[in-house]
Amino acid sequence: MPTKLTILLLTLLFSFGVYIPLKAQGERSKALKELEEVLNIDVNFKTDTIALKKRLDSVRLLADERRSIPLKWAYYQLMADGYSIAFDRVNNKSNEYYAKAQELVELTREFELQQLGYIRQGYYYYVYRNIKEAFPCFLKANDLKEKTDPDEIPRITLHYGFIASFYSFIGDQKKASDYLKAALPYSEHLSRNRIDMVNAIAVYNLRDSAKDEAFRYFEQALDIAEQAKDFVWIGIVSGNLSDREWEKGNYNKAIALVKKNIEYSNKFNEPLDAMRANLILASMYVKLKDWDSARKYVHEAKKGMSEKPYFLQYKTDAYKVLADIAHGSGNQAEELKYLNTYLRLKDSLDNIRDQEKFQKVSWQWEAEKYQQNLENAELKRKQINQTYFYVVVFFVLLFVIILLLVNRSKNEILFKNTELEKEQLELSYEKQLVDQELIVLNNSLQEFTATIKQNDLTIQRLRNEVIHNLDHFPDRQEKFNDSLNKMLENQLMTDERWIKFKNIFDRVYPGYLDNEKESVPKLTENDLRLLALVKLGLTNRSIGDLLGISLEGVKKAKQRLKKKMDVDSKSQAGAGNCIG
Repeated sequence: MPTKLTILLLTLLFSFGVYIPLKAQGERSKALKELEEVLNIDVNFKTDTIALKKRLDSVRLLADERRSIPLKWAYYQLMADGYSIAFDRVNNKSNEYYAKAQELVELTREFELQQLGYIRQGYYYYVYRNIKEAFPCFLKANDLKEKTDPDEIPRITLHYGFIASFYSFIGDQKKASDYLKAALPYSEHLSRNRIDMVNAIAVYNLRDSAKDEAFRYFEQALDIAEQAKDFVWIGIVSGNLSDREWEKGNYNKAIALVKKNIEYSNKFNEPLDAMRANLILASMYVKLKDWDSARKYVHEAKKGMSEKPYFLQYKTDAYKVLADIAHGSGNQAEELKYLNTYLRLKDSLDNIRDQEKFQKVSWQWEAEKYQQNLENAELKRKQINQTYFYVVVFFVLLFVIILLLVNRSKNEILFKNTELEKEQLELSYEKQLVDQELIVLNNSLQEFTATIKQNDLTIQRLRNEVIHNLDHFPDRQEKFNDSLNKMLENQLMTDERWIKFKNIFDRVYPGYLDNEKESVPKLTENDLRLLALVKLGLTNRSIGDLLGISLEGVKKAKQRLKKKMDVDSKSQAGAGNCIG
């Protein structure tokens, strides 16, 4: 009987222990599903913001009734989305609601909602090409990735698709691919969304020159599309796979795959994909010197183009194909006409790409700056914690001292000794703070030096690229020089930057510049700048980029500085002899 009773009790305890986490898991799953349903509410009321408020009023009331942070957060997010649609641009109302949503979860452990808030706000800026504002949002979202549980992220495929699009746009294809891979297990097996994600991973790998990996994902996307009988995606992915067959020399198979893409795109009303496929097919026929077929398909492609900026790349390619066809057909007049149009379009395209290259360098600097700010914030947090620690230690010691004085009635000598000990602690604490500040300043100066040297390498590489490009496009020398000069302007040490730099330099190397000035009174402010940069061990090219002078100018400036210092030394020596 006792044995049966024991078994019964163990069974009940086990059942109860398992039931509780299962119940909690079920509640979390239910809450996540509810949040996903709320985030899926259609907020497209065009400019009718009154209808928008009425539609979302039930969400707000339910959030207030339950005192639910996730539901209130979702309400703010949807209001922000609705106003962005109403204004069709970045606007103050959307900004206000995004800020409210982030403020609501900022001090909680809702890391998933914090991350999604940054992603959604970043994508809102990205859609309207406000990249400068989008960049920090996506960086903050990326920092939260390690703290989030993918199982707890609502509509993860949608949101990770947003951040993947952005990282692909700024050229980080690997990070874009990683986000889609993380979200892929949460997509429905035979859904169009899953096909799209797998195809996008393949495209990102292709852009990253990982061809084998790219075609593996293209084949996976085609397999899913065929199982789902999604003929639109069968056509799109078939067109993507045609490149591999063409590279293998299977020209007929490659052409058949592209034609299949065109057939399905036209049949299921996908004009953009049909346009791209027609252009690819025309290029293939040009390589095969089948001028009539090439002409047919390039004209089909042109029918799907308009004057929007999106089509600039395709129009440029189309006129290059037309010029090649005219050349192959022996029609020099048409070839010249098409080449003129092609070169004009290509100039516009190259100008945009040059701007994008410059922007990517700027974005990289922004990322480094953001990372530096994080490190500074972490250092500051540690300093504050250390300060609190010393304050607590100080008050604990003080309390102990007072307690000892009250309980043991120490004499005056003991009291003086404890006061002296307290003063020594304060002096030690102040010395540590000063030492820490000096370390931070020294590190800041070293990081400045390293950054300048790295920028020197980057600018030199860009100069080499400019020289290489000028061999092919000498008529565009002025444009290339302008782009490079704009980059160099950002590195110039202005008067304002010199004041900030000199303040840090003087604290790391106290008295260095003052001693030089006292030894050689004729030294100018420019001479002092040169002395400081030489002290940091910068190259002549780095010094030239900072001071805005040529390499030869730096050498001459150093010679003049040396001459001043030599002359002053000799005059002082002569004065000493006279006195003697």
